[in-house]
Amino acid sequence: MKWLSSIIILLAISQAFAGHYKFEFGQNYGDVIYRYDGVIPFLQTNTKLSIPVPPGVGVTYVLVIVDAVSTPKVDFLHDTNEVSINYSWTQLSLSTYSVLVKGL
Repeated sequence: MKWLSSIIILLAISQAFAGHYKFEFGQNYGDVIYRYDGVIPFLQTNTKLSIPVPPGVGVTYVLVIVDAVSTPKVDFLHDTNEVSINYSWTQLSLSTYSVLVKGL
């Protein structure tokens, strides 16, 4: 149980030092077609989120906000409508993210 309390303390400290990272793709216009808030678990280095896009709608803008200790690499794959958030293996903390997608 001592290791569990150590992990909890480490997570609490890491959240106190978390940065706010903002990534934008495309032009900010259109209607909001999707929102998502998620958590990236402890030690997970790759996270992918598929964005459900209604038929006949094109994505015009994607905003990804990540709260984490270290800066992630964030990409939007337009061909597959997928957001990818990647960390190096040194990312040791829990992080959260929000995705906002607009389209026409």
